[in-house]
Amino acid sequence: GKPLRLFDTFSGMPETDTVKDFHNKGDFSNTNLTAVKKVVGERSFVKYEPGFIPDTFASHESAQICFAHIDVDIYQSVMDCCDFIFPRLVEGGFMVFDDYGFPTCPGARQAVDEYFSSQGAVPICLPTGQAIVFKPPVPARLDAIS
Repeated sequence: GKPLRLFDTFSGMPETDTVKDFHNKGDFSNTNLTAVKKVVGERSFVKYEPGFIPDTFASHESAQICFAHIDVDIYQSVMDCCDFIFPRLVEGGFMVFDDYGFPTCPGARQAVDEYFSSQGAVPICLPTGQAIVFKPPVPARLDAIS
């Protein structure tokens, strides 16, 4: 009963940081919404959200998220995803960062490491080159137990 939301430009990369990212504006512009719909399909639970992150998050402030697969390749987009998704992630929910271990995406790894250095969650590196982050439960307050 949960929606599957696919956030993407469906038209290529936005502006990139030439110091942190190896990708350039317009990379992956050969992917479009029509092609993705042919592969994924048009089921009632699939919601396509075309546009630039974080703009496309604007109408989802009240969302509770249990799983997010982040494959945006560049520093600012990964940071924007972390800023929006992690606070809305349910306890025990998780985020997968597709580009964490790839040498072509150093900005993606930098954003993940920077963001989670102060969040009480640690990225776990997978042998696939990805990383996964689980949202830990909030510790019970001792005074609330007695």
